[in-house]
This record gives sequence, C-alpha cells and structure tokens, in this order.
Amino acid sequence: MQSGCGVTIPTMSNPQSPISAATPSNNLDARSRHALGFLLAAQAMVVLLAGLNLAWEGTRAPLPVGEFVRWREMFSLGFATPASVVLLFLTLWTLERGRRDATGPLTLVALAACWLGISMGVHEPLSAVRPAAGPRLSESFWFWREIFSHAVFFAAYATLSLAVVWSQVRNPLAQPMSCRAAVLSIGSGVLLGAGIFCSQLHAKDIRADLVVMALTLAGIEALRRGRPFALLPLNVTLELGYGLSLAALALVKL
Repeated sequence: MQSGCGVTIPTMSNPQSPISAATPSNNLDARSRHALGFLLAAQAMVVLLAGLNLAWEGTRAPLPVGEFVRWREMFSLGFATPASVVLLFLTLWTLERGRRDATGPLTLVALAACWLGISMGVHEPLSAVRPAAGPRLSESFWFWREIFSHAVFFAAYATLSLAVVWSQVRNPLAQPMSCRAAVLSIGSGVLLGAGIFCSQLHAKDIRADLVVMALTLAGIEALRRGRPFALLPLNVTLELGYGLSLAALALVKL
C-alpha cells in the first residue's frame, strides 16, 4: 500500500480475523477524515489545557464565592471534563457514521463517560476542601478521594481509550493518511502526551497511574492487531501521546 507521503506500507489481509468477519469495515471518506483530524487535535488541546490547569499554581486561587471554591476545580468540572466527553462522543460518531452494529462502542463510551463524571465530581471538590477537614474526616476523605475516585477514573480512562480505538479499528481510513494528516495526528499525540505529563507532574505517588497507562497502551496496541498506522490516525495520536507521557513520567517520578 502506498501512503500519501510516498512510503510503501505493508498491509495485513486476514479474512478470518474476528473483527473483520463480524463487523465489515466502514472506511472513512475524505470529509470524515478531515473531521477526525480536527477532533483529535481539539481533544489534545483540551487535555493540554487540563494538564496546565493542574500544573499551574495560579489556578489554586479561590473565587470570590468561597475560600474553598477554586479556579482549578471550576475549570476541570465546568470545561475540561464535559468538553473531553463531547469530543470523544463526536469522534465515535464520526467513525461509526450510523452503523447499526455500533452498540458495543457506544455503550462503552456512555458507561465510561458516566464513570468519568462521577470520579471528577467526587475528586475535585474534595481536593479543594481537604485543608479544612479535621481528623474525624481523614479516613473518609482518604477513601473517597484517593481510592474511590481514582479507581473509577482509571476504569473510565481505560474504557474510553479502548472503546474509541475499537471504533477506529472497525472503521479505518479508506486511504492512507497524507503527509499533512500524519503531521496533524503526530502533533496531536505530542500535545496529548504533554497534557498528561503536566497533569501528573505535582502528584506524589503515581505508580498506580503508570500501571494503568501501560496496560491501556498495551490494550490499544493489541486491538490494532498489526494494522498499518497509516490507516488509523486515532491510534497514532493515542499511542504516541500515552507512550511519551508514560516514558517521561517514569523517568521523572520513579
């Protein structure tokens, strides 16, 4: 197969593949390719802004409405989380384009979106009011903020990632990416990785986070099943972003 950059890319034809046999490909046309590139770039920018929001000390300043109502949590809950979910849904919508067998990916994204909202809704307010919690609340704060919200967030993160990649693998590009599209996917991956890195930069113990990231990355690559990256821009962005952030955080934090 000849890519848009003039590079020959090997393809794998496997008519017995479970995915190809059960769900015939819905190759993306030019309009859908452009929409997908825009959505990936927008998602990467949202993640970058969310990471900078967590890394910058200035967002810890309180709003006039209360001592423990901070810009940081308001940005996370009021913009970053809903924007990310909407962009993920639009990405899935662009990939599936009305397929009648899209129940699986759509259900997983809906479930994971609920988990994401729950985890952020618990974690962010508790982070803001934690300094006011006395000894009586210390154990409850620890459970809800460190155990419950993180576990639900990990489930949301992994499920959303695998669901949209599953959708991309089901619906590859009709033709290999052009050089411009490839640069956009790679650039989005770099921005995504930078956002994830910033979000964890000041965290104290991220060993569990790194394990979940590594397992999710392995799952994404397993779903690809050797298919050429030139047909899977979402895989390029996610695998590059997750891989860069995982390597950088492991180097800095471990």
